[in-house]
Amino acid sequence: MASKKPVGEVTRGTTNPNRLRRVDRYIATLPVVRKPGAVIVDLGYGASPITAVELRARLSKINPSLRVVGVEIERERVERGLAVAEPGLDFLLGGFETPLPSGV
Repeated sequence: MASKKPVGEVTRGTTNPNRLRRVDRYIATLPVVRKPGAVIVDLGYGASPITAVELRARLSKINPSLRVVGVEIERERVERGLAVAEPGLDFLLGGFETPLPSGV
């Protein structure tokens, strides 16, 4: 099957460090975060992968087996994310299409 263009539009990508800390704290209260092997998606993380990095750091304190996947529509942004990827923190090219690509 041929790969389709990601669904969505490129944003300005102005997310800064700690900008989503309150949202991360809320996400940490959700029961799904405690499930073994849970996958949390940071959709449209922006020009820098910092929101996905911070989300993984905060949530891994609650559940070390949790996985954060940063999904971004612009290839260069994904490449910046891949430069900081580590076990439990992945980055991929995509948009608003669901479900996640196989293997995620």
